[in-house]
Amino acid sequence: MAEGPDQNGVERQLTRGNLFMHTQLSKASVRLNELEAVLYSLVDALVRKGLVDEQALTEAARSTREQLEESGGSVTPGVALRIDDDQPAAFTPVNCSERLHICHAVCCKLRFALTAQEVESGAVRWDLGNPYFIRSEDDAYCTHQDRATHGCGIYDQRPGVCRSYSCANDERIWSDFDNMVLNSEWIEANLQADQPRLAFATLTPVPLLDDNRPPA
Repeated sequence: MAEGPDQNGVERQLTRGNLFMHTQLSKASVRLNELEAVLYSLVDALVRKGLVDEQALTEAARSTREQLEESGGSVTPGVALRIDDDQPAAFTPVNCSERLHICHAVCCKLRFALTAQEVESGAVRWDLGNPYFIRSEDDAYCTHQDRATHGCGIYDQRPGVCRSYSCANDERIWSDFDNMVLNSEWIEANLQADQPRLAFATLTPVPLLDDNRPPA
């Protein structure tokens, strides 16, 4: 079916709706974590004062945990949105065209969270199973990378992280940057298919759209 204004509008609304839903779930998750911390502290205080039998409490907790697991357990949504620094670090230019035959654009396997603006733009695809991280394929490369040329398929609309990232000082990528020696050991251990992708060192993923909380 051909794409039209109506379909594009529906897709945008779905994206906005998911953004709202995931943000609210994430806020609820943080509040639950805070309540959990208070509860554990309260239980610990009661046990130390001898007001609660520790063995009986442990058995009750085990029984409750089994019941939760049987019923599907609790859900803790993993949601991250990036907030860029107002003053990003100085960019170091890299002669990418001279290095591609060696590195094969391995930096496109690094994983990072998108900003709310990048999500809403609709140009950048995010991982539906792990919002709102950049989407990667089975080969671990970013979904937007052209496998033939290693170029970016959305270059003019690429995320801010991709615009500001430089591998010149990234020891994970290069053992010897000047002589173009890859850090193959680290790359093979961390950036292969079916492995969790690691984030750019310059990123600050945050779980909430909440300026009152520190980055996580």
